[in-house]
Parts: sequence; structure tokens; C-alpha cells
Amino acid sequence: MDLLGAATLAVSLLALAVSVATALRQIRIMHHNNQLPVLVELFQEFRSSEFQLAERYVVQRLRDEHDPGTGCMLLPEEAFLAVTKVVGFYSGCGAFIARKVADEGLVVPLLGYRASRAWDALEPFVRREREIRESSDRYASVFEDFVCRVRQHPSLEKAYGLRLRTLPPAPARDVPPPGPQTT
Repeated sequence: MDLLGAATLAVSLLALAVSVATALRQIRIMHHNNQLPVLVELFQEFRSSEFQLAERYVVQRLRDEHDPGTGCMLLPEEAFLAVTKVVGFYSGCGAFIARKVADEGLVVPLLGYRASRAWDALEPFVRREREIRESSDRYASVFEDFVCRVRQHPSLEKAYGLRLRTLPPAPARDVPPPGPQTT
């Protein structure tokens, strides 16, 4: 092969490499753009007062007020609706992550702690519901998978390459005692 042929081949290979790199970058950008509407919808639901109240009920009151032996579907209406709301939300998060519709590195740092806390409250109810159903549908299995992913990476910084900063503790302020003040 002559020098001109070698130079032509080298330029062609370089052009191919640049084209492949550009195409891969475009695919990554399109994937992130496709995630945005899903994440916006998730966080709108998460911020809703209806979800916040349901989650608070599940975490703070469910186990005190109801026997896990009833499972989930046979709970009284208020408890059933709260459980269904919370299980459905975190199952949706888990499904989006499992199907790679949403990036695990985005969802877990933002919602992982809350999902794990909700799972702790719901686990005996979910396990009993699975026994009652005696089927292979594994009720709330995607929610459980989400929590497994959360607990697999206790250090968000290491797992997801985050460089989270913290503020130093605020200095104590002199706060006047309550009551009338005289100057």
C-alpha cells in the first residue's frame, strides 16, 4: 500500500470513529431527554398532598392500627387506599428503573430513603398478601426490587459517583426568651 492509500485509510477510520462517538453521544442525550417527562410526572405525584398523607399514614400508623395478618387488600378503606397509593408509587419507580426508563442514579438518591422506610412498614402486610394470593404474581415485587437496589448501595457518593457537599453546622444564635421585651 502506498503512502496516499494509507493516509486515506487513516482519515476514513478517524471519520468513522468520530461518527460512532457522535452517534453514541446523541443516543445518550436522547435517552436522558426521554427520561425527563417520566421523572417530572413521578415527582409531581410524590409532592402531592394525597401521596404525602398516604405515605405518612403507612409509615406512622398502619402497623399500630392494623394486623399484618389481613394482608393489603382486606384492610379497611382508609388503610387500603393509603397502602395501594404507596405500593403503586414505589412499584412504578422500581419498574421505571428496572426497565431503564429512568436512571437508577437519579431516582435512588432522591426517593430511596423514603421507599426503604415505607417498605419496612409494609413488608409484613405485603408478605401476608402474597400468602393469601397463593399465586406467582409476587405482589409488590417491583417495589421490593427498588428497595433492594437502595439498600445495595448505602453510600450514594460511591455507588452513583455523586459529590455531595455538606454545610458546616450553623453557629448558635442568641434567641431572646419568649415574652414581652423591654429596651
